[in-house]
Amino acid sequence: MSSMGWSFQAYLMNLILILILIPVIIIPLVLGCYNSIIAFGDSLTDTGNLYNSYPNKSLNFFHPPYGETYFHHPTGRCSDGRLVIDFIAEFLGLPLVPPYLESQDSNQSVQNFEAGVNFAVVGATALDAAFLAEMGDSTSFTNNSLSIQLEWFKQMLPSLCNTSSGNLPIGCVPAYLTEYESSDKDQYDPSTGCLNWLNKFSGYHNDQLQIALSRIRRLHPQVTIIYADYYNAMLQLYQSPDQFGFTGETSKACCGGGGPYNYNSSALCGDAGASVCENPAQFISWDGLHSTEAAYRWITKAILQGNYTVPRVSTLCDSPV
Repeated sequence: MSSMGWSFQAYLMNLILILILIPVIIIPLVLGCYNSIIAFGDSLTDTGNLYNSYPNKSLNFFHPPYGETYFHHPTGRCSDGRLVIDFIAEFLGLPLVPPYLESQDSNQSVQNFEAGVNFAVVGATALDAAFLAEMGDSTSFTNNSLSIQLEWFKQMLPSLCNTSSGNLPIGCVPAYLTEYESSDKDQYDPSTGCLNWLNKFSGYHNDQLQIALSRIRRLHPQVTIIYADYYNAMLQLYQSPDQFGFTGETSKACCGGGGPYNYNSSALCGDAGASVCENPAQFISWDGLHSTEAAYRWITKAILQGNYTVPRVSTLCDSPV
């Protein structure tokens, strides 16, 4: 059994709650351009907070092959390399955003976060662990919910610009393709192999998010709120994989324990029964739940240079970013 210590079904239950815990990137503006990044979220954004807070280092993503592509060692990121938050920082000419809890270990001061700070934690939920336990879910391995992340943030509250991202096309994720595998071909998109009903679920979430953001914009016209369309930015990778260099099977994970989608909840990436592909850059999915660095790079490029944000990020700077 994997050392992750939690079942896929429990993960799905938490993910449904996490759908309202969207990754949030806060980018203060100085003279029309970006000078720092403050991030909230879960495993899509965590750059080391769970690693710095976890009492032991038994979780899979604390060990190789995680981190092998760019850092050449595990960093607490749930990928083979950099995440979207890392590429955004690089694109804006800023240092990689440090995890907040790293400062607690090394006694850094708030001044160390002048160029940004990351509050995101792997496994974070929108609701506190105590509430989830009352609902019958005792599988969470962190209590660093959104409310706790916001408590950390209170110490460093500046004048802000908010960026909220939509949900990814989860119907294309190998873990969900494995869990909900069906003999009914009509449940799948013939052009991508993704599960239609799960992607519709993601799309519904994103539609509701945009409605909510429109209301917030009306209530707070002085705040710039950017909607990032992660869904379509990532879906294009499945629709035209060769165009982006993904020559591996797009429905399979690079690192996993076998099966039609190379995802096995009993042999997750990093377990003894799992193997890793030779070239992660040819795959969209890294471990069946999270994407490869290559996929995150293309998603970031689409968000920052394409038409996948409202308003476009480049229009908010005096000079092009």
